[in-house]
Amino acid sequence: MLSIESFIEKINDYSVITENDKILVAVSGGVDSMTLLYILNEIKEKIGIEIFCATIDHGIRKESKNEVIFVKKFCERLNIPCFTSSVDALGYAKENKLTLEEAARKLRYSILRNFKKKLGVKKIAVAHNLNDLVENVLFRISRGTGPFGIYGMKPVSGDIIRPLLFYTRFEIESFAKENNIDFVVDKTNYDVKYTRNFIRHEIVPKFKKINPAFEVAVFRFVENLWELEKFVDKKINLESVPLLNGILFKIPDDDYVLIEFVRRQTLKHYGVAPDKEKLDRLKKNLSKTTFKVSFWGNYGVEISYGYGFLGDFLSRKFRYEINAPQEIYVEPFNIKIGKNDKDGIIFNKSSFVIRNWEFGDKIKGGKKLKEMFVRKKIPSFIRRIIPVFVDNETVFFVPGVYVDKESVSKEGLSVNVKGGLLF
Repeated sequence: MLSIESFIEKINDYSVITENDKILVAVSGGVDSMTLLYILNEIKEKIGIEIFCATIDHGIRKESKNEVIFVKKFCERLNIPCFTSSVDALGYAKENKLTLEEAARKLRYSILRNFKKKLGVKKIAVAHNLNDLVENVLFRISRGTGPFGIYGMKPVSGDIIRPLLFYTRFEIESFAKENNIDFVVDKTNYDVKYTRNFIRHEIVPKFKKINPAFEVAVFRFVENLWELEKFVDKKINLESVPLLNGILFKIPDDDYVLIEFVRRQTLKHYGVAPDKEKLDRLKKNLSKTTFKVSFWGNYGVEISYGYGFLGDFLSRKFRYEINAPQEIYVEPFNIKIGKNDKDGIIFNKSSFVIRNWEFGDKIKGGKKLKEMFVRKKIPSFIRRIIPVFVDNETVFFVPGVYVDKESVSKEGLSVNVKGGLLF
């Protein structure tokens, strides 16, 4: 059962909260979040933490304004700093073609992270409980998911912590009653037109007829998946570097490792995992030298010559007229142009152009630069961003790819190019 002692034991076992943590507690006024706020306030001095409260009016129900006031008054009695905000979830859902639940969630987390930044806190505590976890598992199974997408909730997920995830709704309500914790009741939680409410009130009771301890059984199942995920995390550790709005990585020999790496990195950086259909398409094309798969619009993965790029597809135009020593940063290339740098490349050019590769570019002698890209197996996405040095429309230098040795001299300008690439 939920108690102060068991709560402290759980958060220690799962490293949910540590000494000196500053925590922003998301509070709706319902029994779960009010209980969480109460417990954290009770133990804050004992475990050495600082807490703040955030409550948001989503503009969905007429009672929501009063619920914000209710939470504020509760915080005033306990001397807890409380921050409020209001949003138009209905309008946002319509404008962005989202379900009301999705819209409210996106707005809520956006506001919470704004508060987090202003307050300088590291963690946001939300009051998801074991029943929420069970409902999430059933919901995701009904929609189709993989083993690591089945639960969707963990005690610690980045900056989000869920200290009550180990306790059932019944245990939380019992604790609130025993400790005289006031809370409000959201009547929409009983409206089965919402999918999660339908699962809660219609589906879960049927499973409990089979196993009265159904929630505990699901938790044990999910705990096993958490352990499996830790193991897989250690195995999926590909060499990668940040590049523009994404990451560059080396393609592993194991297809499963690649797919899981892409799925996890997309979830981490984009907030949503790619559809299985998109990941299957990626897997089916792995025999090709170069290809790309869009996950959403311009965001996706591109594979070329043994390397991959995940993020906003790389494409840019740049042009610099060079006639004097200077330093230019064309991410990820830091180009330093000086005089007689013994570590650089020395040439006799008094003026030239640095730009991106253009179709038809040729090196001295008339050979196409594209042929050198192919011979040296330069990935297609790198070709679109790599700086090309041109004099009178003839390419004389491309870092890591080509240099016209006849342009090199012991006197003149020097070029030192550094880039954070894997090859």
